[in-house]
Amino acid sequence: MTTTETATQTAPIDGGLRVEHPTEGVRVLVLDRGEHRNSLDLEVLTRLAHELALITADSAVRSVILTGANGAFSSGADFATIEYLSQLPEAEVAESLARHMRVVDMIWALPQPTIAAIDGPAVGAGMSLALACDIRVGSPTMALFPSFIRMGLLPDMGASWLLPRLIGEGAALELLLAGRPIDAERALRMGLVHHLSDDAFATALDLATTFAARPGAAVLATKRLLREAAEGDLARAADLEAGAQGAAAHGSEFADMFARWRATRSVD
Repeated sequence: MTTTETATQTAPIDGGLRVEHPTEGVRVLVLDRGEHRNSLDLEVLTRLAHELALITADSAVRSVILTGANGAFSSGADFATIEYLSQLPEAEVAESLARHMRVVDMIWALPQPTIAAIDGPAVGAGMSLALACDIRVGSPTMALFPSFIRMGLLPDMGASWLLPRLIGEGAALELLLAGRPIDAERALRMGLVHHLSDDAFATALDLATTFAARPGAAVLATKRLLREAAEGDLARAADLEAGAQGAAAHGSEFADMFARWRATRSVD
């Protein structure tokens, strides 16, 4: 099943990005630069940042999928863009990259849960976009490729922060210095992807639809709680939980749903 077959509403490709609305509450962002294997130029990063800003402010969006078309997630930074930037003065390169790389922080900071559906390669900056999502689902053909070192470049788009956070500093350094592709099975063993599926998008959509059907305020608060708790110790986490739970227990979602839960003991 592809995003095109599943989507009930599909916007045209604009700036290398297609936006789909396959079901209520779910927004799908599809990198789509066919002949370029969904490489990332400044235009697609600008367009992606624009859509992420809209999603952040849209309470009707309950979960988000980021994926790529044409059998690839993303081949990474566009070669023409790399060549163009390399000819600019150093300060201009740094300023432009800093401005456009903020898109990865926008993905990380989205209040809604995010899922990367990875089919085929996710290279360099494309890998970083996938790692910035909360959950990653891969197909058997997926590969994460930290290719930066192969070009004499350094990790970017947040890879220097994301990889160590996910797998530890030593393992991250090994991957970044070796610069070898990480196939689906190894990515699963390392915890870089959470599910492998013959149809990564269908699995991601099932998860996103499940999240969208759960109580919206509780979903957002749960994601926020995990992020805040990760910055402290267990005692701080318990205090954060107490405050968040107190707010939830006085919210309308709890009042509406607790009686039904108590009556049915549903675990769906």
